[in-house]
Amino acid sequence: MTFRILLAITFLILAGCLSNQNSEETITIAAASSLSDAMEEVIETYEKTNDIDISLHVASSGVLANQIKQEAPIDVFVSASSEHFNAVEDDIDSSYRTELLSNSLVLISKKTSPITKWDDLFSSETKRIAIGTPETVPAGAYAKEAFTSMGIWNDLEEKLVYGKDVRQVLTYIKTGNAEAGIVYSSDHKVSKDVKIVSEVPQEHVPPITYPAGVVKGAPKAAQAFFTYLKSEQAMQIFEDYGFKRNE
Repeated sequence: MTFRILLAITFLILAGCLSNQNSEETITIAAASSLSDAMEEVIETYEKTNDIDISLHVASSGVLANQIKQEAPIDVFVSASSEHFNAVEDDIDSSYRTELLSNSLVLISKKTSPITKWDDLFSSETKRIAIGTPETVPAGAYAKEAFTSMGIWNDLEEKLVYGKDVRQVLTYIKTGNAEAGIVYSSDHKVSKDVKIVSEVPQEHVPPITYPAGVVKGAPKAAQAFFTYLKSEQAMQIFEDYGFKRNE
């Protein structure tokens, strides 16, 4: 009986060792919400030719930065804001850091909406304008800065409704919970239900870039994926979703 018990224990130990040897390596990518669709395809493409399991975690850049500060198990961070990325600069491996992409800001409404120009935001028929929460959502911070620069923030502030991330802002427009909103041009590209009313003039908003980096202590697999993010194949996917290479 004792021999059988020892044999069973030995088998379980060996099985566990073999399982660990054959298991795929796993890394976690934290990406701004506006990147969700593009990053899913980038990851799927990468996994086809690499023995790795990549977990994608999307949220607003401010939320992700706070999670990194709290030592959440994140290996690669792609932010929609230099400010939020710089807030965790001490946690990023300086050898694996880059300004990955760029984007632009647009005013959108539903395709069936009568809104066709900026002045329509002041109409009594435009009751709600959606933007991201400026404190945590980069697109919201950019929208506030643009509205302030254009001299219309005070006039529109009472109409504003805030989303937890840029994709929630897009949902507000699609569902009719807001008549207009500010999102990235790449967000418009993934929705057939909205139209671009106007681009936000570049003179009213700073350059919108997406810094990316590997968190200190991350495995070499994270470094390899970071390198892939800058590859021609990955860049073409990002461009297909409306992002621009950061020249």
